[in-house]
Amino acid sequence: MKTIVIGLGNPLLRDDSVGPKAARLIRQRLEGDMLCHRADVRVSEVYAGGIRLLDAMAGFDRAFIIDSIITGKPPGTVYKLTPQSLPQTRNCGCSHDMTLPMALGMGKMLGMELPTDIQIWAIEAKDINCFGEELSLEVERSLPMVINDVMDVLK
Repeated sequence: MKTIVIGLGNPLLRDDSVGPKAARLIRQRLEGDMLCHRADVRVSEVYAGGIRLLDAMAGFDRAFIIDSIITGKPPGTVYKLTPQSLPQTRNCGCSHDMTLPMALGMGKMLGMELPTDIQIWAIEAKDINCFGEELSLEVERSLPMVINDVMDVLK
């Protein structure tokens, strides 16, 4: 089963960078541990969501997406979501982009070969508006749990 792990977010916006940071750590684990090495798994960093995810996911059987989220819950809260269970996102407010469910629907209409299994790990962010490469303490504490969960599902 061809799987792509996507770390989604802007690497220069504090907690929004949790996705790319998670992708780097998962890639290191997969490359560093011969027991974890998987030729059928690709790890990628994508810096914007919505329609841009279609190209990253095309041709894979399943996709695991790691991203930050803001719902008003305590920072560091981890959610396991599907495209159908995603709350409304900020991307929906932009006329030049679309939400993940909308992008998936468009991809299907265009006949793209998209994953049938899409799982999303989202970590409640504390700060996604300030420039910086460090995560908030709350998000930093949740990151290992998400990485371990993704690695368990990959096994």
